[in-house]
Amino acid sequence: MKTFDVVAVGSGTVDLIFRVPRLPGNDDKVIGKKVAELIGGTVANSACVMGKLGLRVTSLSTAGDDYYAQAIIDDFHRNGVDTRFILRKPGVAANMAIIFLDDSGEKALVYAPNDETETCMVQAPQAIDCSRLVYMMPGQLDKFRTLARYAREKNTKVVIDVESHIKNSQQNIKEMLSLSDVAIFNKEGFRTSLQQEPDAEVLRRLVEEHDLDALVVTCGGEGVIACDRKGVATHPGYNVSVIDTTGAGDTFNGAFIYCYLNNRELNDALSFASAAAAINISHVGARGKLSTVDDVNKFKEQYQ
Repeated sequence: MKTFDVVAVGSGTVDLIFRVPRLPGNDDKVIGKKVAELIGGTVANSACVMGKLGLRVTSLSTAGDDYYAQAIIDDFHRNGVDTRFILRKPGVAANMAIIFLDDSGEKALVYAPNDETETCMVQAPQAIDCSRLVYMMPGQLDKFRTLARYAREKNTKVVIDVESHIKNSQQNIKEMLSLSDVAIFNKEGFRTSLQQEPDAEVLRRLVEEHDLDALVVTCGGEGVIACDRKGVATHPGYNVSVIDTTGAGDTFNGAFIYCYLNNRELNDALSFASAAAAINISHVGARGKLSTVDDVNKFKEQYQ
């Protein structure tokens, strides 16, 4: 039996959150208010979601030695994420994100990564070897290729999150999919990478062509569409009062992986993950309200 269910490859981020009456445009200025300084990070958020749901999760990442680095590590611990594979590098500044929320709860985000927080490849083999699944964004193709191929050798499943900002995703998407077991896109990431709309027939073809266990496309307020080896499923999402959509996709992804590792049917997985995301967007911050399994089940019962 492997020590961990999931190794999550990606460093934490410090999120500076501002409330604005509307999202600014080009050559524009709006008056806003800083509402929070919180810990986030795309893969790191999903790791905390999975830890809260009861999976055995470890982070493969890098952090500095300052206040922010300790806050990132403390928040992992708070949400049940193991940190033995986090490399501490003195003097390294944390990744930062500035997030603007308008009155509807929708967001605009500026992300400032620090290259010094890139994944530590020295510790990667050990982390992957002792995990059932590796979850990552395939932004750096060479690193992704190395980690995914090693995971295959060790019978570790590979799940990727593909978003629109990933460099050269259109040129590399076929290789990314061929090295994965599950691929999760947001709608813009799917359009950018595949130059197609995410309809049922396209998803069926991609699952068959790349021998995927599942392919999922989240579509914001329009819900989600997914396909596995048994067929296509959709879920419209849950109608809730939106406070902050930051981390909605990260929460969905983490909850979907929980379902995948627990062999849940696709319809049930989409419903469960959508519920977890709906709970979280009713609070401020990417980790505003990370749910337990009981929390999600109670929400679904009350929603019905």
